[in-house]
Amino acid sequence: MKKFFAIAVAVLGAVAAPAQTLLGGAEISKKLPVGLSVGAGVEYRTMDWLRHTEQWSAEASVGYKPLKCLKLGVAYKFIQAQTPSGFNDDGYGMPSYWDNKHRVSVSLTGQWKPWSKLTLSLRERYQYTYRPSHLIPQFNEGIPWGNKTINEKSSHILRSRLQAEFKPRKKSRWTPFVNFELYSQLKEVNHTRDKREGAEFCEKWRLAAGTELKLDKRNSLELFYRYANHSDPDDADSAHTIALVYSFSL
Repeated sequence: MKKFFAIAVAVLGAVAAPAQTLLGGAEISKKLPVGLSVGAGVEYRTMDWLRHTEQWSAEASVGYKPLKCLKLGVAYKFIQAQTPSGFNDDGYGMPSYWDNKHRVSVSLTGQWKPWSKLTLSLRERYQYTYRPSHLIPQFNEGIPWGNKTINEKSSHILRSRLQAEFKPRKKSRWTPFVNFELYSQLKEVNHTRDKREGAEFCEKWRLAAGTELKLDKRNSLELFYRYANHSDPDDADSAHTIALVYSFSL
C-alpha cells in the first residue's frame, strides 16, 4: 500500500514536472439526520512550486440529500489572493498585494451507477464572487507616486463538472477518479467604472485525475493532478496543479 502511494506521487510529479501550483487542504464534515450535512475546510496554494503564496481560503458549507442520487449544497468561502509585484498599465511599479474575496455558491449534483464499480456524476454550480475595492502604493522608478485604486469587482460563474469514479472492489480503500470541469462566465462587473461584460461560454476548463485513499472509517486523503486552460490567461494563472487534501468525518 505504501509503495503504491509513493509510486502514485512519483507519477503525478513526473506528469506535472512544469507544475506551478501546489495545493494543500484539510476538510471536516458531519452527517446529520434527514439527509443533512455540514462541513468546513481550509486551503492553501503556492505559485512557482513553493516560492510564493497564491492564495489561502476558508469555507463553510451545508448539504442536503433528498434522494440517494441527488445532493444540494450551499457554501460560503473567504479568500485572500496575492497578486505578484510588477507594473500597471501606466508603467508604474507596484509591489505585491492581497485581495480579499467573498464567494457564495449553490450546487446540484446527480449520480448514476451504470456498473457496481463505476460511479458517474454531474455537478452544476452557480458561483458569485465579490472583491471590495482597496488602495495600494505605486512607484515611478523607485520613487513613491501615490496610491492606485484596485476596483471593486464581482463575477457570476456557472461551473459544470462531469466526473467518473472507479472502485475496483467493494472494500477497496482506493477510489481513482477523473473529471472535466467547464467554467462559463454569466456576468462580470467592474463597479467603480461601471463596466460590464456579458456571457462567455468557456472562460476556462479544467481536467483532473487522481485517487481517494480511505485511511480508516473517518480519515481519508485525496491526491490529484489538474490541468487548467484559461481563455484569457494572465501572468499569475497556473496551468498545472498538484494537490493533496485531508478529510475527517465526525
